[in-house]
Amino acid sequence: MLSILILSHSPDIAKGLREMCLQMVSGDVVIDAIGGTKDGRLGIDAELVLNRLKAIAAESDGVVILGDIGSTIMAAKNALDMLGVSGKVRIADAPLVEGAIVAALEASMGSPMERVVRKAEETKFVSKL
Repeated sequence: MLSILILSHSPDIAKGLREMCLQMVSGDVVIDAIGGTKDGRLGIDAELVLNRLKAIAAESDGVVILGDIGSTIMAAKNALDMLGVSGKVRIADAPLVEGAIVAALEASMGSPMERVVRKAEETKFVSKL
C-alpha cells in the first residue's frame, strides 16, 4: 500500500486537501497531511515532517510527498536525508492540489509508485481552460 503525504504552509489547506482526496479515492491508500507550525501559524514544522515521514514509511510500501512551496520541500528533503529512506519515498514535482488528487487516485487503484509520481507530475501541463 502506498501513502501520500501532503505538506502545506497552511493548516487549513493541508486538512482540506486531505479531506478532498479521501472523498475521491475508493481503494487502499493512506493520505496524511501536515500544515502550519506547532502553534498553528503559517509555516511548516520540520520536526513533525521528519517524525511523521518516519512512521508512514515504516508502515507503507512507499510514500509520495507533495508540497506547496519552498520550505515544505526543503523539510521533506531534509527528512529524507536524515531517515535514509530515499528509495521508498519520492517527492513529486507537481502542483499541490491537482497533483495530490491524481496521486491519491492512482495510488488507490494500486498503481506502482513511479506511475503515481509520473501522473502527479503530469498535472503541471494540464490546461484548465
